[in-house]
Formats: sequence, C-alpha cells, structure tokens
Amino acid sequence: MIFRINDGQGHRQARIAARNGPQALALFWRRRGRRILAESLPDPDPIVTLRRNFDMARIRPDTAELPLPEPASARPSSHPTPRRPRAPRPAREPADTGQNDLFAAPPPTAPPPRRQVTHLDAESLQLARIHYRGLQASDPADSYLYHITTEENAEAILRDGISISRRHPLLLTERGGVPYWLALLADDDDTGTVDVAVLRMKRFMIDDLIEDDPDSTRSSGSPGYFLTGNT
Repeated sequence: MIFRINDGQGHRQARIAARNGPQALALFWRRRGRRILAESLPDPDPIVTLRRNFDMARIRPDTAELPLPEPASARPSSHPTPRRPRAPRPAREPADTGQNDLFAAPPPTAPPPRRQVTHLDAESLQLARIHYRGLQASDPADSYLYHITTEENAEAILRDGISISRRHPLLLTERGGVPYWLALLADDDDTGTVDVAVLRMKRFMIDDLIEDDPDSTRSSGSPGYFLTGNT
C-alpha cells in the first residue's frame, strides 16, 4: 500500500510503500535521518552510493520509491530449518550411600493380628469376688469390668477360669452398671433363693477380646460388653 506523507501545509513530502500508517511514518523518518546525515558528511563516491542503494533496496510494484529493506528477522524464510526433538534425559538413580532417607515416608505397616482366646484363667485376670452393697449407678468407670452371676457359677469361674465362646459370650459391664443388673436378677428370682455374686477382672487383660453390646448399654445406661475372645 502506498502512503503519502504531507507536511503541516499539506505539501507532499514523500510517498512510502508500507503495510500500515505507523510503518510508513517510521520509514519516512528513517529515510529523512539518513538524508540529514548524508548532507552533513563529505560527498561520498557516487558509484559506491549507487551500488549500496541497489544492494539494500528492492523496488516495490506500482511505485518508484526505494524503501529500506525489512529486518532479516521479519522476513519469512522459504526454507525453515526443522527443529530436532530433544531426547529425554535419562532418570538419574539416587546414589546408594548406605544411609536411610530421613525424609522418606515409612512403608505402611499391617495392623497386628487380633488375639483369639478360648480360655482365660482366674489368676491372669486378677479375678475376684467383691462386695456389691455399696455400688451406685453414679459410680465412675474404673480399671475393672464386672460380671454378675449366681454364687454357684462364680465359684466355678474362680476355680476353673473362663471358657470363652462367641455362641455363649460372657456379659460384662462397667462399675456404674452393676446395680441395674443386680436389680434385674432380683426381679427374675421369684423364690428369693438364688444367691447373687459379682466378679471383677482387669480391663487391660481383656480389652482386645471384648465387643460392644449396644442393647445392654441402652437398657442399663452404662457401657456393656461381650467377652467373645475373637473366636
């Protein structure tokens, strides 16, 4: 496209071939600067000047103007150089220094298998008969679990230990639940001839062998458990 450059009075100063107006102005002022510089220098050899102009300029169609050549970076290359893909770098294996990595996450460990017990002797459980007359429902939990049974069963357990079975688990309660189960046994004994006994055993000895009993917990208001032995 040909652009006409006018001065302030509207007189034509130049005709510039460019893609747009800003580029035409830039070419005009570049040419004007070269002309001012040439006038301030001694007269060059006309043959050398003409040869340089033919080497640096190319004639655009429909105009006699000789604009300055475009920068080499702006010219489209007719034969672009293909870029070679970079080969991936091989992964560098950590050097074996013989020391453990302090920041490495420890490998997951499997939970230990649960015990499976079918019999517990009285001595290991610290099994003992207690006096239950002073127990109250408001008593806090302690380090024992309690079993309410008849005097005859209590004697057999103290002598032979506890045989554990999931089909016939032993019902245990915490200290605050003892009065409820005593009252329940008393209501079931119409004759009043059944002797009741309360046994206690160390909680930490059987903590992994018991399961929650939600029904007894709900009815007594105190946590209840089944001693199953995980069998």
